Amino acid sequence: MQSRSISVIIPALDEEEHIGDCIRSAKELDPLEIIVVDGGSADRSAKIAEEARAVVIQSVKGRGIQMNRGASLARGEILLFLHADTRMPEVKESFSSALFNGCVGGFFKLKFDDDSLSTRLVGMFANVRAKLLSLPYGDQAIFIRKEIFEKLSGFREYPFLEDIDLAIRVRKFGRLKCLPFYVIASSRRIKRDYPLSPIIVSLRNVFIALLFLFGLSPFRLIRLYK
Repeated sequence: MQSRSISVIIPALDEEEHIGDCIRSAKELDPLEIIVVDGGSADRSAKIAEEARAVVIQSVKGRGIQMNRGASLARGEILLFLHADTRMPEVKESFSSALFNGCVGGFFKLKFDDDSLSTRLVGMFANVRAKLLSLPYGDQAIFIRKEIFEKLSGFREYPFLEDIDLAIRVRKFGRLKCLPFYVIASSRRIKRDYPLSPIIVSLRNVFIALLFLFGLSPFRLIRLYK
């Protein structure tokens, strides 16, 4: 299987600051296509994506909805779901090797664009959790074979936690493989204007994820996330 069988799917909403760099990094994989699914951006996200030669389609807002929409149009045998504020490493040959090894899918190690100690600690914890439990977050660039994704009926269209839910359901087909390369994600969702905010926000997110694993609905938990 060659790298040209990869479809990169990027859900976006008001991401003009990051979308260009995201698309340029995805091109390093030499994919068959890059599909940006815009959820109704009020800024230049869609225009920038078009200028970067990505396929741009419109969708109802919602990350799970947007990614399913992109996957329904994708032609590649591998679907790679990339957040619009995340950059891929240059791993073309190693990525192809991982696919040849027969894994059902996988994800990358996580590093944030902020180098503070608290943010680095959050990244380290995220990588340990994801590798040990095969439970990555979406900003770790989850990829999956299209045939498996379709058997799972794609992402559940939750307001969030669709990434963890997919990782749990994919286990009936095998574990997601952790590749030893770092994606660079924006730290904006975990940084606040108070000390140690990345750690505090990350602990909140872990608590929410645990509640989800114990059966609470994402539609109720979203109130804790905002």
